[in-house]
Amino acid sequence: MWFLINIIQSILIISHTLLCTILALIPALIGFPKASYWVGRKIWGPLLLLMVGGKVIVKGKENLDTSTTYIYAANHMSNFDIPILFAITSVSLHFIAKKELKKIPLFGWCITAMGMIFVDRKNRMKAVESMKAAGELIKSGKNVIAFPEGKRSRSGNIEMFRKGSFVIAKGSQIDVIPIAIKGSEVLHKPGGFKFRPGKVYINIGEPIKANLFMDKKPEEFADYTKKVVEKLYASI
Repeated sequence: MWFLINIIQSILIISHTLLCTILALIPALIGFPKASYWVGRKIWGPLLLLMVGGKVIVKGKENLDTSTTYIYAANHMSNFDIPILFAITSVSLHFIAKKELKKIPLFGWCITAMGMIFVDRKNRMKAVESMKAAGELIKSGKNVIAFPEGKRSRSGNIEMFRKGSFVIAKGSQIDVIPIAIKGSEVLHKPGGFKFRPGKVYINIGEPIKANLFMDKKPEEFADYTKKVVEKLYASI
């Protein structure tokens, strides 16, 4: 029974994502990227959750100040983390993505037109330049969501936070919003096509001030943020 349901869900999810990609691409190409993000927040994310029976419970939303730009740092448990964060926030979230994603037909065109931030991870010098450029873009008004673990956790634990996002935060003095996500792996576990209904809990912490780490290494900033996210996760 679940096998048949999951096949239907997979078809619906893929079709819905393709349709939303097209809907988001059109306004982005003609110079209205805010409309593209509206598609992500109001159509793509919420309907994906509906398709799998996901219910999101948010704590700490009062810590989000839409008048200020931040780097949002969250743990990563599932492919549904991205649509969940799109659905619960009222700001346009940009992603720091590897440049190879630009080459994916339709999807790559869409995220490029929407102004996503790309980093060349294979070339250290270009990566540093990309990080500096990303910092300037964030300071100009782009809110960024980062998953500092670098990939989805398969162990169920919060893995080490990599320093990349915190190099930007420290260098450009951009405060970080810590976010704990719990339960999204129930909706869809990494490496499979099984979807299950369930509750996802989001705990949003107070901003971590970048100026506290001016004289410290980015790794220390990353470690501190990880500890904050772990506390938020434990308190859910």
